[in-house]
Amino acid sequence: MRFVRENLFYVILAAVVVIGSGVAIFYYIGSDIGNSLDRRQKLSRDLKRLAKHKPKVNNDAVEDMKARIERLKQANDGDLQACLKFNREYLPIIRLKVSEASSEPAFPVDAAKYSAEGLYLRFFEEYTRQIDLAISPRRQGLLPTVPPTLQEVEDERVKLAEKYTDSIEASQKAAQSVKLSKTENSLIYIDPGALDRYFPQRQSRAVPDVKLWEAQVNLWVTNEIIQAIITTNQQWLAEQQSPGAPAIVPSVPRSAIKRLIKILVTETIVPAAGTAVSSMTQRDTCGQYAVVPYMFTVIMPTRHVRRLSRVLETQNYHTVTDLNMTKVGPTDKAMFYYGVEPVMEVEIKGELLLLADWIRPLLPTRLAVHMPGASGK
Repeated sequence: MRFVRENLFYVILAAVVVIGSGVAIFYYIGSDIGNSLDRRQKLSRDLKRLAKHKPKVNNDAVEDMKARIERLKQANDGDLQACLKFNREYLPIIRLKVSEASSEPAFPVDAAKYSAEGLYLRFFEEYTRQIDLAISPRRQGLLPTVPPTLQEVEDERVKLAEKYTDSIEASQKAAQSVKLSKTENSLIYIDPGALDRYFPQRQSRAVPDVKLWEAQVNLWVTNEIIQAIITTNQQWLAEQQSPGAPAIVPSVPRSAIKRLIKILVTETIVPAAGTAVSSMTQRDTCGQYAVVPYMFTVIMPTRHVRRLSRVLETQNYHTVTDLNMTKVGPTDKAMFYYGVEPVMEVEIKGELLLLADWIRPLLPTRLAVHMPGASGK
């Protein structure tokens, strides 16, 4: 016992070694190490055999995959051409009259020809004509109107003076009568300064080709917004029309969009350095498309906001990026009549995409360098 006490540490160590060895031998005997080792050796042999002998290629499968890839390429090219056609057809280029019988596209700009044939002046005149036509009463389906003037209200008050002896009552009745008459056979009020005219005044000299291009972009976006308003109002009128009933007489109280206050277009498709891109889409002009931001303000019932944005987004490559609504002020109600349904002043921000493969050949050189290469490359 004295020996055990004096060498207790070594005795315990020897016991641990013996017990551990026994446990290891037990698990080794009861384990599947042998089978596992055989599987790994077999896998190693198979890998060596595959490395020496290449597997047979299924030529039919390869040809099927090639054909599938070719079909996908053709479908992609077809989609691209359809997109370009869609962009091109609904955004026509300004054409300049060069003779009594012919005209030609304004872009690409040939500065020498513009100067020799006086095409700058013709461009300004054609741009002004088309921007005026955008909100003209002659534009099909628009039916614009304006609020009554103070003189028109006074003339009506004089007519009603015999019927209403009280001057205040006569003035109120006159204002109501004239405001109502201004809404008949019309669908929308358009403020005189609603359009963001790129050339607000007649130009008497040549300007850089970039400015001509920006005027074209301005005209495109303006027409797109006006057309979206027309389509929205027409859709809503059609939904109110009962089958077999007499045609509804257009009026501002019946329309979806009752007033256009302002359009603002950012015609510069190449933003200045440091300009933030849209927080929603993160788009910026690139080799595939140019981004044209814009905004416009209208007065309308809020239930038609989604209808308007849907029409705009299906009309071309538009994206509505922001909406802001504010209360209509009392001064508006003094001269405008919107009907009995509550309305709001709605500011809509959006982007129009101009596909690069279409506009690249038309662009001034200073802008074209920002859109290199073919689409998708």
